[in-house]
Amino acid sequence: MKEWKSLMFAACAVVTACAACGAEIRDVTAKQRYPWNGKVDITYEVVGDMSEGLPWWKCPMLEVSMADQVDGTRYVAATNALTGDTGFDEGMHHLVWDLKAQGFGFKSDDVVFTVAYSEIINPVCTYCVIDLSAGSSAASYPVSYLAEPPSGGFNVSEYKTTKLVLKFIEAGSFKNVGPYDVTLTKPFYCGLFEVTQKQWEMVMGSNPCSSTSYGKGNSYPVHYVSYNMIRGSSAGAGWPASSAVGSSSFLGKLRVRTGRDFDLPTEAQWEYACRAGTTTTYSYGDSANGSYMWYSNNSSSTSHEVGAKLPNPWGLYDMHGNVWEWCLDWYGGLSGGTDPKGSSSGSGRVIRGGSWNNGASICTSSNHRGVDPSYEGINGFRLVGTLSE
Repeated sequence: MKEWKSLMFAACAVVTACAACGAEIRDVTAKQRYPWNGKVDITYEVVGDMSEGLPWWKCPMLEVSMADQVDGTRYVAATNALTGDTGFDEGMHHLVWDLKAQGFGFKSDDVVFTVAYSEIINPVCTYCVIDLSAGSSAASYPVSYLAEPPSGGFNVSEYKTTKLVLKFIEAGSFKNVGPYDVTLTKPFYCGLFEVTQKQWEMVMGSNPCSSTSYGKGNSYPVHYVSYNMIRGSSAGAGWPASSAVGSSSFLGKLRVRTGRDFDLPTEAQWEYACRAGTTTTYSYGDSANGSYMWYSNNSSSTSHEVGAKLPNPWGLYDMHGNVWEWCLDWYGGLSGGTDPKGSSSGSGRVIRGGSWNNGASICTSSNHRGVDPSYEGINGFRLVGTLSE
């Protein structure tokens, strides 16, 4: 690769996806490293709101490119060749483009760098991250979106305690144990992990598992939480006629602080996410395998840190075992159809997935039970956010 002696500066790039709001990128500068190692430092300023006018589940996608002014060739940065601040919040940003990693060589030193964001490049961000670090007294929680996991991945303490991560799940169909065909017409974000004790505490101000003997720790799944504690015993009891939640419930507080209508999954959403395109007894096969789940054979009669076992094919952890997970629906017979919401009434709400206290036959993709919504046993939950225009 030829060593560059000088680099030209690109003009500001207008964000085409948000042109109506006037957001733009200004003052793009590029500077080669010295001694030359193939890396270029790029700085730029974002002015305005990149996400204005977009549905909350869509996000601008960064594109960095470089044009050779001699032969007209344009080079686009590969995602894995960019490091640094790739966010789209207002303010100054710094990136490093490793040109050598992409194998680029040039005949000219006369090049222009351009930075742009476009909804068209990546209309849906794969991951949704809720920052809970401000705690239970916060007025708001920042919500961000990522196309790829951060360096080091999500299976680390940060994303099990002070941040909460959900993964985008495409709409689709599956056949439940009925067997009935179920079709979900709306994509949704689904919690990568079961909600942990620290995450509950960050929202609610206390840990309901403070005196538990069934697994206590910041990264352990929260339990001793009822359906009513999660959604509210009055307003939150109206599903499926109403999706409202009580203001003092976990979801009530989370919705106000994020501006997003997060909720429990419907039973159909839960099974669809659990199966992850499989038709077997478990998401990993037809025979119980302790590498994927905590259950009575390997749990030592307690829950365990989330994410300690292997994930299902869609990257979701602990869908089998560890703690039972609440779903929205009233308990009843499994049925099919399009976007099913379950029975209109009942005496128990659905729990799914089995727990550390159950045998393998209870922790399957299809098994379900009904529990009084006020029950505070070894039941936990994971979040979803259903998407629509």
